[in-house]
Amino acid sequence: MTSSVRPIATSRVTMLMQSNLMMSSINSTSTELMDVQAQLASGLKIMRPSDDPSGATVVMSLDSQMERQNSYLSNIKFIGDYLDVADTALQEATDLINEAYNLALTSVGDTVDDDARQANALMIDAIVDQMVAVSNQTNYGAYVFGGLNSTLKPFDSSTGGVMYTGNTEQRMTQINDDNLSYFSVQGDEVFGALSGEVVGIEDLDPAITSDTLLTDVNGTLDRGIRKGSIGITVGTDLYIVDLRNAVTVSDVVNLISDQTGGAVTASINANNNGLSIVANTAWADLGISDIGSGTTARDLGINTGGATIAGTATGAELIGDDIDAKLTAQTAVTALAGGAGIDLNSGLIIKNSLMPEVNPIKFTDCDTVGDMLNLINGTNIGARAEINADGTGFNIVNQLSGSKMTIGENGGTTASDLGIRSFTYSTLLSSFSGGKGVATENGEITITSSAGVEYAVALDGAVTVQDVLDRINAATGGMVTADLAAVGNGFVLTDNSGGAGNMTVCTTSENNYDVAEQLGLSTARPDIIITGNVLQSADVSTVEPNGVFSHLMALRDALYANDNAAITLAGQQLAEDLDQVINVNGIVGSMGKSIEQRESYMNDNILATKTLRSDIRDVDYTEAITRYYSLYTALQASYSASSSQNQMTLLDFLK
Repeated sequence: MTSSVRPIATSRVTMLMQSNLMMSSINSTSTELMDVQAQLASGLKIMRPSDDPSGATVVMSLDSQMERQNSYLSNIKFIGDYLDVADTALQEATDLINEAYNLALTSVGDTVDDDARQANALMIDAIVDQMVAVSNQTNYGAYVFGGLNSTLKPFDSSTGGVMYTGNTEQRMTQINDDNLSYFSVQGDEVFGALSGEVVGIEDLDPAITSDTLLTDVNGTLDRGIRKGSIGITVGTDLYIVDLRNAVTVSDVVNLISDQTGGAVTASINANNNGLSIVANTAWADLGISDIGSGTTARDLGINTGGATIAGTATGAELIGDDIDAKLTAQTAVTALAGGAGIDLNSGLIIKNSLMPEVNPIKFTDCDTVGDMLNLINGTNIGARAEINADGTGFNIVNQLSGSKMTIGENGGTTASDLGIRSFTYSTLLSSFSGGKGVATENGEITITSSAGVEYAVALDGAVTVQDVLDRINAATGGMVTADLAAVGNGFVLTDNSGGAGNMTVCTTSENNYDVAEQLGLSTARPDIIITGNVLQSADVSTVEPNGVFSHLMALRDALYANDNAAITLAGQQLAEDLDQVINVNGIVGSMGKSIEQRESYMNDNILATKTLRSDIRDVDYTEAITRYYSLYTALQASYSASSSQNQMTLLDFLK
């Protein structure tokens, strides 16, 4: 930094050189002075990269870092606002459930008259409407409880129930260089909107095909196919096969055959669930192993474990283990059930009590599992079909709270083949009527045949539908046979007595429960179907969401029906809903505190980045002003020296 007048040598130099030296000094000082003036005017020490290349590089890096930090801060604030809205909505939901619960408590007992219950039912209707409004709260135009479907209203009450159209996928956003933050509060979790589902009980066990992706295979160790190299020994010859670039089962088959020069032939085994490896040299033993720490051969089910398969005149053959293909939307329908296929033509019947009935769903024209899912989901019946998390079968979710869903056959085995029939031999009696179950302890029904013969059927100890069928068939000695309905759902009783009367079913137990009614078999029910000598029961194995909206509507209906037991049950269910909402609210509050801390931390980081950037880029005014006056003084001195020099005469040199 220039802080004094620069010396100018004047002895033994020409006047021109002296003048040039003087002008150089003045120009240099003037340039520095202008730079300082520009710094003082702009407040910047580095105005161009050339001012300080290394410093400018650091400043640009800090600018980029600060831009990211501000973006993260914006995301964090968005999450904070989202959680504030969710917290407020959950508190409102808590208050509404509390109000409904108290109405249930005050509506039980003989002292409450019908008018009071009717009035309370109307209040529950209003609470349902308010709860729908709460569940559709928005934040910056996005629905808080809609999952990733945040632009679509998640709850709709136009169907008579409450339809949930949100999803279970979490929303997420970046909050620092390394982490994504998940911040959704799921509508199905808070309101139990998707808790009613038919869980597929059949492993659809897709066959392996040449097009099967390795990513769609679980492998024998249930850890997928970890691609690497394998060693194949044929007799004394060792072949190293590199499978790292394999994408499909066909790739594996071709690479094994190609990289062994035809010494080995690979194919899909006869069970269509794994590989077959054949050594093409007569009497040569076959061994397959992993290379190093690899697991590819084991994952593919073809590792011989250090042993060999003895050769024969036609060569040695290894039948690989089941590598367990996953069910995907791309799975061909012909590959289901290990390639044996299922009944696609008969179809199935899905009903939802608050929705208009639809025609049986037939899969005759479907090529893939995705086609089947789309066909079900396109019926607008309030049901959503999806592949389960394990990739083994279907689940059918009832999206309509307050509505009872059933899935039955259409004269074939389609629903059973898919494992999604809601009334099966293994269905638990405890699941009947939305979980109310059947009072089988000391329970008894009496079937009176058309010939007037009564058959007492003891149900004590019965647990499943099959147990009930067995008890009926044993008690009637074949005069009345029981099975599942071929169309729809329910029990079917066939009267083989040939009498002229009508078959009837009633409860004869004294356990204070109408067991025949609970089984759907009571001939006093209006939904019993009697055709000639065949009686088909009501379908009481229904599936409905076990959440707030369903329980509010159950309470409303119980109040209208003056059903003390049902009011009590709905109140108990609402108490459980209240605990769930309070629990979620606590989690949201905790997340909110964490986000507040994250916001404070990010603000500190941004301040630190700004400070560091300022230290490098911005001017120090005290230092700059001091430097300015120093340069100004030096420039004035240079002007004075130049003026004195320009006034010299010959006499000055002769002295």
